[in-house]
Amino acid sequence: MAGRDFGGEMRLRLQDGRNMTMRGAFTLGTSGVSSESVTNQNGSVSRISTPRPRTAEITLEDDGTDHNALLRADRQDIYLTEDLTGVSHIFINAFISGDPRVNRANGETTGLMIEGDGYERRGG
Repeated sequence: MAGRDFGGEMRLRLQDGRNMTMRGAFTLGTSGVSSESVTNQNGSVSRISTPRPRTAEITLEDDGTDHNALLRADRQDIYLTEDLTGVSHIFINAFISGDPRVNRANGETTGLMIEGDGYERRGG
């Protein structure tokens, strides 16, 4: 499917097989580099590239997950799957980072990020 199709059900699975219940979408940062410009004293422009991890900002349902354990878990391959499009996103040698914030009015846990050494997209 995929192509210009987006959305639908999305799943997050840890390497141990545990599925985390996602809320809303996730936002990918799939490049291993960021780039910015710097202006030299003669007016020319140069580029500075900085290595960076592959990332995904995620929002989860507050299902009672032990956030301390989640943030301290071993590095692992983490899978995000889009059921409608058939696209899978794999973060290699990854971990979950951030500052978890739980909204008890709507049950959302925000402030979490998947960060990995590598990224692979399959399907679509």
